[in-house]
Amino acid sequence: MKKIPVAQTIAFAYRFLVTEIGTIVGIAWLPAVLSSAMSYLARFYEIQNRALIDAGDAQARGVYLLLSLASLMVVLFASSMVAVAITRAALGRERPPGTVLLYFAAGPSERRMFAANTRYLLGAGVLLGLALLISFAALFLSGTPLDAPEQVRPTPATILAVLIVWAAFLYAGASIVRMGFMLPPTVVMEEKGGLKRSHELTKGNFWRVLAIMLVLGGPFVLLLLGGEAVVLRSALGPDFLRTNPAEFFQKADEAMDAKLLPWQIFSAIIFVLASGLIYSGAAFAYRSVTQPENARRLDVEA
Repeated sequence: MKKIPVAQTIAFAYRFLVTEIGTIVGIAWLPAVLSSAMSYLARFYEIQNRALIDAGDAQARGVYLLLSLASLMVVLFASSMVAVAITRAALGRERPPGTVLLYFAAGPSERRMFAANTRYLLGAGVLLGLALLISFAALFLSGTPLDAPEQVRPTPATILAVLIVWAAFLYAGASIVRMGFMLPPTVVMEEKGGLKRSHELTKGNFWRVLAIMLVLGGPFVLLLLGGEAVVLRSALGPDFLRTNPAEFFQKADEAMDAKLLPWQIFSAIIFVLASGLIYSGAAFAYRSVTQPENARRLDVEA
């Protein structure tokens, strides 16, 4: 398998974000608003009915569950729609004509992308569940007391169990990364593209993919963490990290609830920018391992 050019992929993604920012915003702003609005609605309902939900009220819990599932489906479809459009634009295959002011699509490619994203989410959950199951089994068989970690002693059995735990979660994490990174371009460009094909294309490229994802996704993770820190600092004071853990989590939830609307707006902006950067990077990486000549052409055009 051909190697993904890390520096070229990262450079292409950032150039694409800057030079095509108008197209990216035009494609992604409506899906971002829809997904954020649905997330806001689910969270707002939970805030308004928290007492009933905590008390076990069947109706309140049922409504909240339905709203949460609807929110997840909207987010998945919005992400799928944006992934298809930005991948096409990044690959030079096609893009919305003229200046994009409003974009919404629900064609065969978007539906295939939605199905692939749903399978990816379920697959990631299964992998993490298996890793957790293997970890519990290894720790149990080694005699490690799960309810009293302070009593753990570094015996050969315990060390082996810990190594198995690490191996299980590292394997699950690596598989999740490999299945997801090239998922959009395989769905867009190949009739039978999907999780398996994305996993195949990243063979021998895991560390390169991880480096690309860290550089492309890392700034947005830092932005989200920074935004949370600002909210918590305004609510708890400059020494919020020294707050008692129980009090910290309670007040942190209250602070985030109080800033729910601006936080959703902030999340929508992150959604738009991250989509343009990550999907274009994945598109270039896909082209570099399947059609290197065309990848060089994309790099020159960008």
